Amino acid sequence: MESDRPRLELVDFDKPELSLADILSSLSYALDLTGGNPMGHAQRTALIAMRLGAMYGLPESDQTNLFYAVLMKDAGCSSNAARMFEIFGNNDLKVKGRITVVDPTNLIEAASFIMGNVVPEKSLLARAMRTLDIAAHRERLEETVKTRCNRGYEIALTLGLGEDAARCIYSLMERWDGRGSPDGLKGDAIPLLSRIANVAQHVEVLGKTYGLDAAFEIVRKRSGKTFDPEIVNLLLHSRSDHVLWEAVQGDPREELLRLDVHTSAKQTTADRIDSICDTFAQIVDAKSPFTGEHSSRVREYSVMIGEGLGFKKDRLTTLRRAALLHDIGKLAVPNTILDKPAKLDDEEWKCVRMHPYYTQQILSKIHGFERITEIAASHHERLDGRGYFRGLTANELDTDMRIVAVADVYDALSAKRPYRDALATQEVFAIMDKDAGSALDARCLDVLKSSTMTLEDLQQNAYGRRALKAA
Repeated sequence: MESDRPRLELVDFDKPELSLADILSSLSYALDLTGGNPMGHAQRTALIAMRLGAMYGLPESDQTNLFYAVLMKDAGCSSNAARMFEIFGNNDLKVKGRITVVDPTNLIEAASFIMGNVVPEKSLLARAMRTLDIAAHRERLEETVKTRCNRGYEIALTLGLGEDAARCIYSLMERWDGRGSPDGLKGDAIPLLSRIANVAQHVEVLGKTYGLDAAFEIVRKRSGKTFDPEIVNLLLHSRSDHVLWEAVQGDPREELLRLDVHTSAKQTTADRIDSICDTFAQIVDAKSPFTGEHSSRVREYSVMIGEGLGFKKDRLTTLRRAALLHDIGKLAVPNTILDKPAKLDDEEWKCVRMHPYYTQQILSKIHGFERITEIAASHHERLDGRGYFRGLTANELDTDMRIVAVADVYDALSAKRPYRDALATQEVFAIMDKDAGSALDARCLDVLKSSTMTLEDLQQNAYGRRALKAA
């Protein structure tokens, strides 16, 4: 096994091309949010995992698979968010962010965690009853894990990361002693990349929670139970690598993209970028049962308006990608808010109004996505300056920004929400007409009205796609 640090190669950040590593490392910020972790968690985990992989002596192809798998390891997290909220009756992001540090086989520790994270506004008796109910129906939690693992596997394949990377994500929550999920694999039956990634993600979260020294000690104690002892030994030997751990505790992105695993220089095609945007739109929409297909419909409406205004191919491409990714910041909003069947209070509204900010923060990290970022982050801005999160006015909102804003409002009103049923098309346009010229762009609204494509058409297309997938 090789113990030297991974070889680094400088990357020319001035290149105009888009690299797969750049795009996915940036979008990993969104997955951090939906997994209840601080932004940068996946990147820090990837740095640790790549170090362990190099020490183990992984061949080049496995290092590449590990790199992408760790960045996308939480791709399935949004798919079980609503179910986690239903089970715990609490903020799904907080529950997920805390659950990583818990040893589920320690009954006292597990019961204490559940008791401290269920129905927080209820009485002690109510929390105790919910805890007993969860313990008595453990299969429901196991179901959420399997949902996450299966969806993460599917997304990795859709992103073109390959079977080995997908399998790494699928088996990430297996335990060395065979008491993990989703399949109860034991020892060497667990894919090696999953064993490495599991140690890396735990030490990152534990380090943020308790400090690095305590994290190493916890991982050491769980060696042979949760973790592969050989990987744990490599981790303990890495403790003297001060450059690594300084990077992990800081901003790891630049050093991550400099790792020579044939990732940072790998350029990607326009079709693959479109596929990535579409896949992440699905990740966003999977977070709540009330947002299914929302991003794809906003894309259709936006392109529809753009075509009606005479946009050419390149401009339509940018508009389409921005529309698909406009709500990526919504992964930072818990399902206690997204699925709430009643009026939001002031604090909840503050949280909702921050999601375009997170959209901007996530997308702005991608070299070459500057224009996409500005359009996507402006979808809740209004001509009169009463939108959010920046309060931009008509002079600051260009046509592309106005298009996505109109498309987003139309779909929001046309779709069912937890507090109301979907509104009929005529009713939707009557509401939007009141804001035409003052909050919403009247010309964009007129083009949408005149379109031959209706919400019913899009819904039928969506049902058709799902039926084909099921078949």
